[in-house]
Amino acid sequence: MRSHNIPAKLEEFSLSFAPVMDAVVVIPTVRSTWKMKYGEHAYYFLNFRTLTGFCVRICHGDVIRPGFARFKRAASIRGGLFSTARCFLRSYHYNFSFLEQMMLMTVPHTVTDVGAGRFLINLWSYYGYLLVDCHTKSVTYHTLEESEGDHVLGSQQWFDPNTHELYAMSYSLPESFERISNPARTVSSRIFRHKIGSAATETVWSGPLSDFLHDIVVNKDRRYGVACELGMYLDRENNIVPSKVLIVELGTSGSRQWQLDRFVVAAHAQFDPEDSEVIYFSNHNFQFEHTPLLNLLKNAAYTVKFRGPASIFKYRLATEGPREIGVFTRPDFYRLTNMHVFIHRGRKMIAAMGFPDEILLIDADKMACIWQIKVKEPLHQRCTRADTPAMIGTIAPSPDGAKLFVQTTKSFQVVDVASVQSEYVWASGRYHACSNHMLASSSAGWGCVTGKDVA
Repeated sequence: MRSHNIPAKLEEFSLSFAPVMDAVVVIPTVRSTWKMKYGEHAYYFLNFRTLTGFCVRICHGDVIRPGFARFKRAASIRGGLFSTARCFLRSYHYNFSFLEQMMLMTVPHTVTDVGAGRFLINLWSYYGYLLVDCHTKSVTYHTLEESEGDHVLGSQQWFDPNTHELYAMSYSLPESFERISNPARTVSSRIFRHKIGSAATETVWSGPLSDFLHDIVVNKDRRYGVACELGMYLDRENNIVPSKVLIVELGTSGSRQWQLDRFVVAAHAQFDPEDSEVIYFSNHNFQFEHTPLLNLLKNAAYTVKFRGPASIFKYRLATEGPREIGVFTRPDFYRLTNMHVFIHRGRKMIAAMGFPDEILLIDADKMACIWQIKVKEPLHQRCTRADTPAMIGTIAPSPDGAKLFVQTTKSFQVVDVASVQSEYVWASGRYHACSNHMLASSSAGWGCVTGKDVA
């Protein structure tokens, strides 16, 4: 990996009247500016132990620029002065325009806690990730070496606190572009290990799989590694080609592996907090559609078409292979992104985001709904576009399982799980596109504020 300094602006603030707890929340968003709704990256770091926080602001162009020449090369767009203009003349994945494609690939999507107050901001599918150090308030951009070939990273990384190694995914972008005309083809993919600051990477598994690799998790005993694809290609009958899930037994150098194509859009997975051989998969069941330019700039969001209710599948991994042991769905269950398995007062729950403004609490043992929470916005909005309906974008349980953190396009909220009531609401001053994944961590040993109160 190669390191780059990246221009970033920092805003510090306090969190008055917020509940005090040993929790840090990191929220990657794209927020509006006075010029446009999809204006800049904004990463929020909220420390509920010290009731302080800060926001890192980065120009979207500074995120795109370090990998743009490689993107054009992968798309077979060659030439000098006018090669960038030629990027606008072709269609991309999901029949996206060039603007939609770059928004998709470079949007901040997930967060990885790598200890000592440091967090990685992972992009959807681009050449690098950003490292934010909460102690030094510094930001570093790490990109794949040119020697790594034409691969781009997947949307997530998994950190091993014992070895301080990161497990990551990558896939061939040229082959991904070729898949646009032939969704049935495979794409050269790999799982690799690396350490922050080291140029070297170690391949754990490689082979034909897919593009838009979206999530990677490893279980507690480091026996199984699981990678999920977010695929939304359509076949000739206009059905979504099922996403692939790769399960690798890590101690066998990838020789023992299984692939699942049971799910329509198998974006995310999470291991059970008590049984390391049980895993949950989310089936989002939606597709992206091309959005007219004016609507894209106005709404700062893609057009999404639901193909039926979403679902959560429960599997057991064993020597003979993965076996389905449960499923949850219901007719009104539409979810864009988040699913979390956690323990609340001794009870194992799943918190799942419902579209557009609901959270479902699910009994993970019975795979049955416990409670349906309607997320309410504050009465007095400070948003620049009060006429735009608010949508829920990302959720996460607190480390102790007592609270749910919720980010919408217009607010951040702390919801008590026992009473399902909002205990703290911070009304955002700007519109936030936040269909991504916040992280809640107990890494709260930092926090000093000199800025304004935003509560």
